[in-house]
Amino acid sequence: MTEKEIIALLKRYTNQQCTEDEIIFVESWYSNLDFKHPVQVEEFESIKLQTWKTIAPQQKTKKTLLRYAAAIWGILLLSTATYFLVQKTKKDIENTSTKIQPVGYRAMLFMGSKDSVNLNTLRIGETINANGIKLKKLDNATISYEVQADNKTGGELNKLIVPRGGQFKIRLADSSLVVVNSESELEFPSQFEGNERRIKMIGEGYFEVAKNKHKPFIVGSKDQQLTVLGTKFNIHAYRDEKNITTTLLEGKVQISTPKGQAILLPGDQALYNGQRVLVSKTKTTSVTTWKEDIFLFDSEPLGDIMQQLSRWYNVQVRFETKDIAQIRFTGSISKYQHVDQALRLLSITGKVKFIVDNQTIYVKAN
Repeated sequence: MTEKEIIALLKRYTNQQCTEDEIIFVESWYSNLDFKHPVQVEEFESIKLQTWKTIAPQQKTKKTLLRYAAAIWGILLLSTATYFLVQKTKKDIENTSTKIQPVGYRAMLFMGSKDSVNLNTLRIGETINANGIKLKKLDNATISYEVQADNKTGGELNKLIVPRGGQFKIRLADSSLVVVNSESELEFPSQFEGNERRIKMIGEGYFEVAKNKHKPFIVGSKDQQLTVLGTKFNIHAYRDEKNITTTLLEGKVQISTPKGQAILLPGDQALYNGQRVLVSKTKTTSVTTWKEDIFLFDSEPLGDIMQQLSRWYNVQVRFETKDIAQIRFTGSISKYQHVDQALRLLSITGKVKFIVDNQTIYVKAN
């Protein structure tokens, strides 16, 4: 989107000439800016400079520049109109509890049948050595797992468990990186023996697999098996959901199920519903933004959106009627806003309202 197109879009918005999708896009965009008051003209230059400083030099790609240019140019045109709209939607969120916020980066690692490590208690740079395994906390969200020369665990299985409200990354012994989402489990051996690298994923995980043409990487998820040599992909396979969704970003993978097989190429998404494998093209960015700490909804049913929010904020969700769960929304929000911010974005459409009572969110038609 060019600067000219951005300005035209924002002018249409202030003149109430946008389509419904454009309205949702603009308002979710403003919501992400998180201003507490309508921005005044004299504030524009300082906000523009402040916004620019938030872009790290290595992140100044064309896409990033356009996004921030859009934010800067949009501030003056959006501020007054949208600020009062956002304030108006506050009445659609009745909150009888304290602010519900995500817990963040936390996980437990169970090493075989004996040892367990609470990864959030480790300091950055801290290492643990046990039975020829070296664990090191690389940053707040990442642990590395290395097999030492004196390893005696063989193919003993380990399990990384990420609870509701959490997220964590692990770099496996073969240098493959796995980002594990909320309420998910990753099971892997102490070392990859033989002629394959086999692991198991329950929940959701994003994978960047180290290439090794002699040892294919195999991911089991319920009754699906995915085989790769070296690639980037996302698997969504929660216990309480019927479908398994696999999205390929780079490389090539093969999916095998009791009902058939499929080969995926970059941009393909496979949905296995227990009866057959359906393959279609998709926007991969909307699938993987969760690992970048962003919720991105692209015409998604409210039921699916609230399921994501329930896992991340560790809340229960109750719908007044089943029809409400089918309403579709488009927008984005930082995962580290409190839950009211996400609900306010959904309320902007005027279609739904929310009641937050302790750890339960009730969703009603507006």
